[in-house]
Amino acid sequence: MMNTPLDSITPAVISDTAPAVIPTTAPSVTPAAVLPIADDVTALRSKLETTQSAYVSAVMEKNFLQRAMADLNFHHNAHDGIVFTDKENRVVYANPYFLRMMGITDPAELLNKPLPAYMWANPSDEAQLFKDIQDNGFVRERDLSLYNRNKQPIFVACSSVASKDDAGNFVGTEIMLCNVTTKHRIEHELIARTEELTRVKTTVHTGIHNVTEAVTRGATSTELIDALKQIDTAVGSPV
Repeated sequence: MMNTPLDSITPAVISDTAPAVIPTTAPSVTPAAVLPIADDVTALRSKLETTQSAYVSAVMEKNFLQRAMADLNFHHNAHDGIVFTDKENRVVYANPYFLRMMGITDPAELLNKPLPAYMWANPSDEAQLFKDIQDNGFVRERDLSLYNRNKQPIFVACSSVASKDDAGNFVGTEIMLCNVTTKHRIEHELIARTEELTRVKTTVHTGIHNVTEAVTRGATSTELIDALKQIDTAVGSPV
């Protein structure tokens, strides 16, 4: 390796007449963690709005869940049969009263299935009910004749409403079945009793007329007894 003598090195000379070279642009160096104040305010405002929006959503969701829970408790403890179905008319919920009314002990017998075919006294009632709900949005107090699982007749007043999503699309039905079997039985007993009393009244009236006529024309005792028997038979106390 060659060594250069120090006295042979020419020192650099800066000319007094040469213009100084000054950079026209300085590199921008801003620490990543330091933001301008305006950006800080914008970021904080955006974060505040996001937080407020999330809070409002949480409150609305809480209120919705509370109302849904109250509705569920009401339906669960109601003394009417309540059934929810999806848009394919399959059962997604049935309250305990409906299960008892229909003689069903295992909810799995119903869930995710159509309402059982045995429950319809008139099979066309089912299709007509769901059609009217979708067409009109509701059905109000329609009398239906049903059978429970044990083939016992049940009479209900059915009120139903269509369930729709936020876009207004049909997603299912909410059906309430008010058990009016006892009322129906009493009404029919009253009707039958009224018809019987009307028949008795007519028979007694005719019998009294016949007795009066027999006495007037001087009928024999046998004829009078026959006329009286008509009255006695009508009132259920034969001579």
